[in-house]
Amino acid sequence: MKTSRFQNILLFKLLLTTGICSCQNTKIEKLTDDTKNLMSLNYNLEKEKICDLNNDGKKDIILLYRSKNADEEIETLDFPVILLLSLNNDYVKIENKDILYSFIPNNSVLDYGLVTKNNFFTLEQTTGGGNNQERKYITFKFDQNKKAVFLYKYGIETTYPTKNGLNKKTQLYSTKDFGKIKFENVKEDLLEKIIN
Repeated sequence: MKTSRFQNILLFKLLLTTGICSCQNTKIEKLTDDTKNLMSLNYNLEKEKICDLNNDGKKDIILLYRSKNADEEIETLDFPVILLLSLNNDYVKIENKDILYSFIPNNSVLDYGLVTKNNFFTLEQTTGGGNNQERKYITFKFDQNKKAVFLYKYGIETTYPTKNGLNKKTQLYSTKDFGKIKFENVKEDLLEKIIN
């Protein structure tokens, strides 16, 4: 059975593409495994999300970790958020451990969420107790031009009791309020300055 030149070219492209995809998957799997092994010494994996933040067709991974040894006497910001992103035919690891609290004294609620959509991801943290709760939404966006992740929006939703029932107060801030801040440079004290 003879194959045409077109079929040979098509087969070559298929093999080449499959090999590249396989190589890319191997790179992200190795980086993910290495990161998880290193982090497992002092942290528990809380959340893991596979997405495509930079819309390049290659998987990116977001990992959220909670400290195994959080000091339970003071507020502790040791809660690493790690991005494993495909950039320029390779993968990069970007880490920030000063965004979310791993412990807050006198809180009966300390919960976390992670939502992704297109080139956005949102970290959610709920704190408080009973009817007094505060939920923070910290949204980041991958910028295609700068090839980096920036803070996009910061929201706080506070629920508290009043004589007439529960009241909800919402504060929302965007790049108009705080400018362009890279993911790795966002710290809790910076977020506090935004709202004050």
